[in-house]
Amino acid sequence: MIKLYTITGREVAEWEPSDFDKVRRKGILWVDALDPNAEEVAWLEKNIGFEMPSKEVMGDIEISSKYTEVGDAININMSFVIQQKEEIIVEPVFFFIRERYFVTLRYRDIPAILIFLNRLKTNRAYIQFAESLFAEILSLEVDRIGDRLEIVGKRIRNIWKKIFVEQSEELIKDIAYYDELNITLRESINEKVRILSRFLKSPLINAQTKRELKILLDDLNTLLDYTSFYMEKIDSIQNSLLGLITIRQNEAVKVFTVLATIFLPATLIASIFGMNFENMPELSWKYGYPYSLALMVLVTLALLLWVRRKGWL
Repeated sequence: MIKLYTITGREVAEWEPSDFDKVRRKGILWVDALDPNAEEVAWLEKNIGFEMPSKEVMGDIEISSKYTEVGDAININMSFVIQQKEEIIVEPVFFFIRERYFVTLRYRDIPAILIFLNRLKTNRAYIQFAESLFAEILSLEVDRIGDRLEIVGKRIRNIWKKIFVEQSEELIKDIAYYDELNITLRESINEKVRILSRFLKSPLINAQTKRELKILLDDLNTLLDYTSFYMEKIDSIQNSLLGLITIRQNEAVKVFTVLATIFLPATLIASIFGMNFENMPELSWKYGYPYSLALMVLVTLALLLWVRRKGWL
């Protein structure tokens, strides 16, 4: 699906691809391509004048695949982090900037782009240059990353309090999830820092946009420091949790070692003499065998319940 948006200051109008010839010279033209089919790809390449990148190229991590300049055009391939319930998705988005043209190529809804579209349609964004569209979308994504890191920080503090009370499987899953989220956000921030460092050196962008992007770069470096701090905090939590689990295991081993030591002499004597004495009244019990089996089961169950109450199972 392809949508066209013409932008003049705060005025925005939405068009279809069939209106391209009519609107191509009306202010800044934003072409938003969402999961385009073969026909739409051909339309983009013919009318906008850029080569459609493959999904494999969009997923590449090399900086040469993330930022390129060809003549008067800038190609940017940037990843966006999306959370869907318990799943963390890294979704690439391709940006093409050329004079008054701004193209976004994506394969799913990106929250930052949807929020920006809403701002445009409600006249809450003032756009003067094509690259300003990129700066606005990036600014929203940086805000979203900051919000996510704030949540990561709160969850880490809660987990830190809980590990001294419980060491449940759910808690361990929470630690793993927020560790993965923090690392994913850190990788996304690093990517954006590398891209902006290249972008700011470009002679193709204006001074005003450069000032905006420098502020975003400072914000990203600050967020990068937060991810480093959270990585250290999570590592500390994991070490503390491992230490607590080791202590509990040692307590269990100590108890069983003491029990084994207490009963070892009796077991040794019983194994030597065989408990087959002539004057043992239990040998003549009619129900001695089922009684002994029942006693074994009861003792085993009692020990199992005791171990479970201790939290060793």
